[in-house]
Amino acid sequence: MSVREIDMLMEGKDELARSAIAQRVGHRLSTEGVDEAERRGAEALAKLLANDAVERVRSELSKAIRHAKYLPRDIALKIAHDVDSVACPFLEVTEVFSESDWHQIVLTISRTAMVAVARRASMPESLAVTLAELGDLTVAETLVENKAAPMTGLVCGTLINRFETDVSFLEKLARREDLVIEIVVRLTSKVSAAAREKLLRAYNMADHTEVIGAEAEVGSLLAVVRETPLTGMTALVRSLRREGKLTDLLILNAADENLVEFVAAALSDRVGIRVEQVRGVLLHAAHRNVIDLLAKAGIPAALHENFWNALADARRKEQGQPR
Repeated sequence: MSVREIDMLMEGKDELARSAIAQRVGHRLSTEGVDEAERRGAEALAKLLANDAVERVRSELSKAIRHAKYLPRDIALKIAHDVDSVACPFLEVTEVFSESDWHQIVLTISRTAMVAVARRASMPESLAVTLAELGDLTVAETLVENKAAPMTGLVCGTLINRFETDVSFLEKLARREDLVIEIVVRLTSKVSAAAREKLLRAYNMADHTEVIGAEAEVGSLLAVVRETPLTGMTALVRSLRREGKLTDLLILNAADENLVEFVAAALSDRVGIRVEQVRGVLLHAAHRNVIDLLAKAGIPAALHENFWNALADARRKEQGQPR
């Protein structure tokens, strides 16, 4: 469809008529089997309607094309950054953006639009992490209440770190039924007694006192690790091993806090490899090599990805990259 043909089609059309055209355009772009000429004509009309001066017209277009599988990127981004009434219905449903696109979009949209993104039924971990890092409390609560949002160790850890003083929020997080065990353990020391009992029962952690005590002990030991100079790290690790306190949970929490020197010393002690070599693997080696190291150190396979994710910040810092 040429520019002249589009101008003729739109000439003299009032708001109601343009809204109806927007609905038809959306239907064309969302329907399989439309021939190339029709699709290109619909895209040209969509581009024009995305710039319509009337919000209602743009809103009708947004709703109509939100299920389109193939949509020019410039049109999709234009709608994503429109006013909330236009952007939100589109952002909550569309599948046209890549994970990289989503990261950039979340950086530049309104809080209300971010809430719409947090309600999505399709959400990769990277998007959930970005929302957890950048969203306010309302966005975080929406994310936690969205059953489709992956509550991985990295997502939950980010949320806990940001909202650790908001007990109400943490108890909403504790009601999720898909938390990883280390997150359950972290939450036990932060929520009310009633919520803690319910949480531990839900995850079949029978010895509540032992779990809570283990978390408290890890917290105390991490405080010691933070105060230990680099020259004393190996001696600290050996002492903890002799006392039976060099646990997987302690090492994982240390990784979460970017205490890389302690993690390297702890794993070195377990596998009998020089600390410098272990540190190099943790900060520079490929995913497979890091996982192999963890396996040799006796870290359970269920925790391998949590360790890898926990090391992400340290690896970025080592490479001089922004968080």
